[in-house]
Amino acid sequence: MAQVMVNFRIDEDVKKMMEQVCREMGLSMTTAFTIFAKKVGKEKRIPFEITAEPAVSVSHRPRSRADMEQMEEASEFRRRQGRLELLCKEIRQSLTAIHTAIPSSITGLSMERIRLLCGDELKDKAAGAASASRALFSGKNTDTLRKKDLSILDEYIDSLSSIGEELLELEHTLIPLMKGWQGEDTGGFAPFEQRLAAVSQKFDGLTGTMQRFLCSTASGSGGRAVWARIQQASKSVETAYVLAALENLEALIIRSYDLLEDQTRERLESDYLQTLELTLWELGQTEQEKGDVDRKAALCLRAVNVLSQVISDGRRARQEWAGRSLEAEVAALERLAAMRGDVAGGLRPDA
Repeated sequence: MAQVMVNFRIDEDVKKMMEQVCREMGLSMTTAFTIFAKKVGKEKRIPFEITAEPAVSVSHRPRSRADMEQMEEASEFRRRQGRLELLCKEIRQSLTAIHTAIPSSITGLSMERIRLLCGDELKDKAAGAASASRALFSGKNTDTLRKKDLSILDEYIDSLSSIGEELLELEHTLIPLMKGWQGEDTGGFAPFEQRLAAVSQKFDGLTGTMQRFLCSTASGSGGRAVWARIQQASKSVETAYVLAALENLEALIIRSYDLLEDQTRERLESDYLQTLELTLWELGQTEQEKGDVDRKAALCLRAVNVLSQVISDGRRARQEWAGRSLEAEVAALERLAAMRGDVAGGLRPDA
C-alpha cells in the first residue's frame, strides 16, 4: 500500500508529553497516530469522549493588547523554530537511513555517487541548515527577527520541507530496492542518483533565500513597504512628468525613510502618504475617463513635493539633533575635566 506524508502542527508541550507516553508504551508517535486514524476510519467516530474543559478562573489582571501581541509574536517565532528543528531532524534521519542501508556488494558509478551524496555532501549541507536555524533563533536575534519579512522565512521553511519530503520518498523507495538487489545491472540506481543530486541543488538555493530574509524589512513597515504602497496606487497612472516625480521620490524614500524618527514615519503613513495615494488613484481614473488630467496631475505633484519635503526635513532634523547631542557630550566632558583640574578652561589642543 502506498504511503503518503501528513504534516500538521501541535503545541510543543503536547508533543513532548505524547512522545514520553508513546515511549513508555513501546510505540512511536507515527504508530500511535496510525492506530488512531485506522480506528476512526473503521468506526466512523472519534474513539473517545470529547467534552468541554471547565472555565479556568483568572486571578491576575487582564493582559494588555501589547502583551497579547508580544505573546502571539513569540508563539509564531516558536512555531517556526520548532518546524525548522523538526525538518532538520527528519532530513538527517532520512539521509542516515539511506546511507547505512547501502550494501557494500552494490558497486558502480551511480551507487558510489549515492554513497557520497548521502554520507558527505547532503549530510554537510543538512548540518549547515540546522546550524543556521539554531543561530537564527538564538536569544540575541529576537529583536532582529521582528524587523524582517517573515514571509521569506516561511519560503525557506517550505523549501526545506520539500527537501524533507523528497528524501523521505527516496528512503521508502530506494532502500527496498537496494535490499532486493540480486546482483543484476546497477543502472537502475541512476534515477535515484539524479534525484539526490537535485536535492543537493535545492540545498544550495536555501542559502540565497536565507540571505534575502536577513536583508529584508518587515512587510508593512520601512521604506520599501512605503514605496510598494505608492507603486500600487500609481499602477494605472500614465502621465509622464508625474511618473518622473515618483522616480525621484522613490530614491528619496529608499535612501532616507528608515532614518526618520518613529513619530515622523507614523505621521507620514497616516496622513501624507494616504493623501498621495488618493491623488494618484484619482489621476489614474481621470486618465481613463479622459477628464481634466492636468488639474489632477498638478495635485499629485503638490502631494509628492510635500511628502519629499517632510522626509528631507525629518532626516535633516535628526542629523542636526544627533550633532547637537554630540556637542553636548563633548561640553559635558569639558566641564568634568575642568572640575577635576585635569585641564584649565576646558579641553584645548596643544599649541
